[in-house]
Amino acid sequence: MRGYGLAWSDNLPQGTPVYGIASSENRFIRVVAGPGTGKSFAMKRRVARLLEDGIAATKILPVTFTRIAAEDLHRELVGMNVPGCEDLEGTTLHSLALRMLMRNHVLTATGRTPRPLNDFEIKPLEADLAGAHGGIREVRKRIKAYESAWARLQRDDPGYVALPADAAFERDLLPWLAFHRAMLVGEVIPQLYSYLHANPAAQERSEYEHILVDEYQDLNKAEQSVIELLADAADICIVGDDDQSIYSFKHAHPEGVQEWHVDHPGADDSTLADCRRCPTQVVAMANSLISHNVNRPIPRTLQPFAKNGRGDVQIIQYGDLSDEVNGVVDVISTMVSEGIPPGDILVLAQRGVIGTPIYEGLKARDIPVRSYYAEAELDSEDAQMNFALLKLFVDREDRVALRWLLGLTSTTWLAAGYARVRQHCEQTAQTPWQVLEGLESGAIRIPHTNSLVTRFTAVKAAIQELEGIANATGFPSAIDSLFPEGDDHVRDLRTLALEILESVDADDRVAFLRELTSAIAKPEIPAEVQDVRIMSLHKSKGLSSPVTIIAGCVDGLLPKQPDNALPAREQIAQIEEQRRLFYVGITRVKALPADGKVGTLILTYSQRMPVAAAMGSGIDPVGTRFGSARLIASRFIRELGPAAPTPVAG
Repeated sequence: MRGYGLAWSDNLPQGTPVYGIASSENRFIRVVAGPGTGKSFAMKRRVARLLEDGIAATKILPVTFTRIAAEDLHRELVGMNVPGCEDLEGTTLHSLALRMLMRNHVLTATGRTPRPLNDFEIKPLEADLAGAHGGIREVRKRIKAYESAWARLQRDDPGYVALPADAAFERDLLPWLAFHRAMLVGEVIPQLYSYLHANPAAQERSEYEHILVDEYQDLNKAEQSVIELLADAADICIVGDDDQSIYSFKHAHPEGVQEWHVDHPGADDSTLADCRRCPTQVVAMANSLISHNVNRPIPRTLQPFAKNGRGDVQIIQYGDLSDEVNGVVDVISTMVSEGIPPGDILVLAQRGVIGTPIYEGLKARDIPVRSYYAEAELDSEDAQMNFALLKLFVDREDRVALRWLLGLTSTTWLAAGYARVRQHCEQTAQTPWQVLEGLESGAIRIPHTNSLVTRFTAVKAAIQELEGIANATGFPSAIDSLFPEGDDHVRDLRTLALEILESVDADDRVAFLRELTSAIAKPEIPAEVQDVRIMSLHKSKGLSSPVTIIAGCVDGLLPKQPDNALPAREQIAQIEEQRRLFYVGITRVKALPADGKVGTLILTYSQRMPVAAAMGSGIDPVGTRFGSARLIASRFIRELGPAAPTPVAG
């Protein structure tokens, strides 16, 4: 069936890799695609072909790895001008999993509550479990392993706890989450896997006819297994690149995409190597960089596209972090004043200590900017505290918010005293709020809980103050009190809150909190990118921009020093993954010579930063002196090869 507008084969010569990918009738297709080689174009043409062949949009499932990539894919799909394209929706696997679990009342049946923990709310959970499970770092590692359904390696089967220490951790983690009526965001994957695995007749296992998975190399074994279970009756096309595998901390490994065709005999196998995105100078630099990785089963070289031109690459070293931040802000300000749209500028920084001041600097100059760090509106502790108070103000039985507020001022999060309170709750079926009120009044006595009661009294007073404001002048006044005008720490949260107040009943506290929480976790998909975007290198996967700036290119951060206690091969593997991450970052830059956009890549780093900022962000300096951390250029700068320009002082 021929659609109107774009036909899938328009200007697509037969015999090209993209034509083969789009036209293939094979049930299984693997596409190994380097950065900027047209994987999105190939997927777009394949979807267009499926729609023109009469496949309903609801039977096609495009899966992306991140929400940011989903935004871009959404724009691509809607712009196809093929019948049905407006009904296509790119989704992350996590969003899909939560939707399916809610649809089937799976969480209700298991007694779980779909109240996700914000990133900052995980800290008291870590503190409560740390004593029995080897400390905070071990707890964090085991949470990631739990979210991968205990499949740490590509050869592991998900869903099974093999190690006694893991089983003991799960026996403590799940009751904590159940007691606090909450879920980890990443927990939906093992939950969905368990549901699909145990229900072979579930409609979800035959709901789709075609599944297309982007960034397959960044799915762990549990996520890969969910895709397989969803594909009982579906054709699968996976797209990935082992040279861009950067998520080992969540137990994703390059072997996932490397070995996929072995597990799917007879699959079509295609490679895209012509880099049509980047300037030729950046392609040469990327090839030099990634060639330093030795663990590449099939080394591949990106092929430059001569029509893109060399581009503009700058490498700048500044004296200290404040100079670097001001330098980046100045460069962006100049670009915008010269007519470069803010939406054409992408800033990448691995830590908020670098990215957030750049964001603040651009805000101060009224340059449209958007931060894509996790829950950017909740970066500051003031914002976190007031958001937690809001949750408790709306629902006194929000146990996660109460737990966080109780422990906030303590380095131990008052874990020992809280454990006694929780034990009393479980023995008496009372809620934490009820028990703490009993302790406050003297009706209940539990030893060693005085600090908790003091904190509870302060929290309760804050809630009562908000209630008094709401009763006197309305709920919006309470929101104004929580997020006051002129307070920079809550500025972004205030802006978001005021927007939502205009769209919901001013007295409907529950609806307001629901919409605010959703807006923080899942921002609206903009029709066009109009802001400077700031994010980590991990978040930039799937994106491209005419101007790409990578700040903080220092050893100790890019790359981070591996743990010296690890075996040598594991230390090498960690450095190689971080090299792949830098490879991802520099290949975000996009040349559009026909539009006068040459493709600009700027790499910046500084010689010094405050020791507190470095240590607080996990940056390993080469030395310290008088409160200043000494830094050196990332070794990856040297590995960019002779095509890279000579660094200059900023």
